[in-house]
Parts: sequence; structure tokens; C-alpha cells
Amino acid sequence: MKRYALLTAVLLLTVGALNAQTVTTFAGPGIIIDDAIIKATDGTIFGSSYNGTFVYRVSTSGEVSEYMGGINAANGLAFDSDSNLVVAANLGNKIFKVMPDSTKIEFVPNIISPSGIIADPLSDTLYVTQYTQNRVVKIAPDGSITPFLVGNGLNGPVGMAWDENDTLYIANYNDGRVFKVIDSTFTEIADIPGNNFGAVGFLAYGAGKLYATGIGVHRVYQIALPSGSVSVLAGTGIGSVLDGPASEARFNRPNGILFDPTDNSIYTSGFQSRAIRHITGVITGISLESEVGIIEDYWLDQNYPNPFNPSTTIRFRLPNADAVSLKLYNISGQEIATLLQEDLSAGEHRLTFDADNLASGVYVYRIEAGAFSATKKMALVR
Repeated sequence: MKRYALLTAVLLLTVGALNAQTVTTFAGPGIIIDDAIIKATDGTIFGSSYNGTFVYRVSTSGEVSEYMGGINAANGLAFDSDSNLVVAANLGNKIFKVMPDSTKIEFVPNIISPSGIIADPLSDTLYVTQYTQNRVVKIAPDGSITPFLVGNGLNGPVGMAWDENDTLYIANYNDGRVFKVIDSTFTEIADIPGNNFGAVGFLAYGAGKLYATGIGVHRVYQIALPSGSVSVLAGTGIGSVLDGPASEARFNRPNGILFDPTDNSIYTSGFQSRAIRHITGVITGISLESEVGIIEDYWLDQNYPNPFNPSTTIRFRLPNADAVSLKLYNISGQEIATLLQEDLSAGEHRLTFDADNLASGVYVYRIEAGAFSATKKMALVR
């Protein structure tokens, strides 16, 4: 029987938000994509060039190629119900459709400063923000325009997102205010910092939260729902391109944003860096409790509770001080998050994390410490 002794007289308790998010550069810098980005069902990313005339296609391996040109200040992107790519030409005052066979047509030939576009999840209607007009309109399948929202706090609206309850959210580029829209009535729920350059580029929604690019302050923000509380997801606020842990990574005018539900990750485009960045490990609420003590052997316990929703605790023991890595994978072996990457003392450690942003399913967690490694499964059940 293995024995261990915890020196409770020298209890060390560390509770804090350990950094689980990691930022990498997926494509660029220096590519022409600087505005909206959207992901197709086959994993291809399409990105618009506001400072150019093209929409670009980015393969799953990060290779960039021209997709469609002749668009004056390509801005918002959406897919309609027939899988056509819809593109706003902000300075061209038009909206185009690009068919799956790459045929381009003028869908709406006369609309002032269209910026963001989003498809209604319940119909064939498209919603379009008009940046200089401070309004949102509906576009029918025949291209006809119907007013939806005008004024009442809209100040350079661009980004829009739907949640799973079909509630629409709209963000102002100019002042960073974020609104919830129900039955044409909208209520401010959050305020993203900005400056003279702007505040919110675009919005995305995923697993109960909104995500916004802080284009003026070089950060990516997370907005909890329904409270509307705002926190920094990634970025130091220094305008440059630097990969690494989210708390140390740097962005340069992050603008377009999309949430990928397949692995709960986020992609952003950079208005000045012209790079597509990838934020993985979008898990919040990670904390660690440690009891320093004398331990005979390495040991990894089954998480508890298991199954769980949404938080669970993983216990492990170290006989020596070690550099510890604890990572989470999906059942296919794809890394989802780094839960822990720390130098820890000998003793028992309890890591608790909130998987609120993860989909239901079976996950694998793996610990590595010195020559020791161990793997166990856990089940998240909504």
C-alpha cells in the first residue's frame, strides 16, 4: 500500500485564472485579409480585404488564394441558405453573391455603406448593418430591402451574432456598445473599450458567450451572457504580432472574428497585421489548489464529478518538484486546451476548471511531469 504525508501545517493555496488559451498565427502576417472572416462547412475560411477588392480563400492548412475580385472595400461576409457567399462592398455600396461555382452577381445594386452581414437562422432573410447610416436592414431573397433598426444608440454598427435562442446581438464599431435585440427592441448589455481608431470590429457567438475584437486596443474580449460582463480573452494591448499564451500574445488591430464549434476555438483577422490568428483552449475559470507534502509516487486520479457539467476537479500527486503539463484532448486526439503548464512543488494538487465553452462529449486529459505520464477519460454531459 502506497503511503503519503501532506504537511498541512505548510498548506499552500493558490487560486487564480491559469492561462488556458494559446494564440498561434494560422496564416500571414502580410496576407491581404484584414476584415470579416467566415468558415465554410468543409473547414475553408473566407476572408475579405477592406483595403483591396478581393475575397480570399484560406485552406485548412493556412494556404491563401484569391477567390473573387472586383469588390470595392470588401467588408461583411455571410452564407445564405443556398450556400452562396454574400459579400458587402462597403465603399462600392453594393452587395454581391458568389455562387458555389464562383459565379458572381450583384445581389443588391444600391445600398449605402453596407458593413456586416448575417443570415437569419430561421428564414432566408439576411440582416445588414449600414455603417454610416446607423441602421440595420433586412434583405429578402429577391434583394428587396426592409428597414429593421434605425438610430437609438446605433453608432457605426458593424458586427452581428445570433445565439442558440435566435437572439440577435449588434456591436458598434465607433463606441464599442453591444446590444441585444428582441422583437426590434434593443438593450445595451456591454461596452468594449476603444479609441479614435474604433472599438469593436466584429462579433462572434459560441457556447453561451459573445466574443468581440477590440480593434482599437489590440485585444480580443469575451462577454458573458446574460450578465454582459466583459473580460479580456487574449492580448496585452500592445499592437504587434506575438504568439503564445493568451495573456502574453499580441494583436495588431484585430477585426474579423469567428467561433469554430468543432473545437471551441476562435479565429481573428488583423486590420493592420493582416494575419489570421487562432485562439485555442477557450476554457474559463481554471484554478489550482496545492498542499505541499511528502509523497512517495506520482499519481493521477479520476476527475470528480464524472460525468460533469460544467466544472470538474482533477487531483494528482508529485513526489518531487516538477514542471507539470496537463492537457485536454477530444476523443479523436486533437488538443483542446492546456489546462496547466507550471512548475509545482511536491505534494497533492487539485485543478478545477469550468468547461462551459465545450460541447458535450468524451474528452481525454493527460498529465506529464518528469518521466511520468498518465491519461484518463472524462465525460461532459449537458
